[in-house]
Amino acid sequence: MSLEKMLATYEFEQWLYAEAKFLDDIDFDSWFSLLHPAISYQMPVRVNKEGMERPDYSLDMFAFDDDIELLKIRVDRLKTDYAWAEIPPSRTRRSVNNVRLLEYVPNDKAVVNSYLTLYRSRSTDIHHDLISGERHDEFTFADGEWKLSKRRFIVDQTTLNTRNLAIFV
Repeated sequence: MSLEKMLATYEFEQWLYAEAKFLDDIDFDSWFSLLHPAISYQMPVRVNKEGMERPDYSLDMFAFDDDIELLKIRVDRLKTDYAWAEIPPSRTRRSVNNVRLLEYVPNDKAVVNSYLTLYRSRSTDIHHDLISGERHDEFTFADGEWKLSKRRFIVDQTTLNTRNLAIFV
């Protein structure tokens, strides 16, 4: 691996760690500032298939399929008294690992894959959510910084044991 690719991998690891911290700290405005205006933010539905057939997720059915406008609405709503699913706010901890830089064009674009494990607890509920999966991210260099322009989160579970998806992955 070249020194340039090692440094770029480190840069994107730090970007993903900072993103996780913003979300875990409920700093949605800082998180939103990381997004590119043309973002595509998706979580395809996982499906069970026979044998080794791939992909084992839907190509046209999503738990969410958001653009920048929908993400802005979700962020703004979470800051009101009308986000009942998040009152009080969930306590989350995101663990990002296995970060791999797949494509890299300096000061232009990058493709990064990573694994995410998300732990979420709610209020005094003794139950918790544990969501894991693989993220396929694309970044665009804009205004002197990397912006997330596409995220596809491939969740490991076919059935999510969570009461809502009022969180970001």
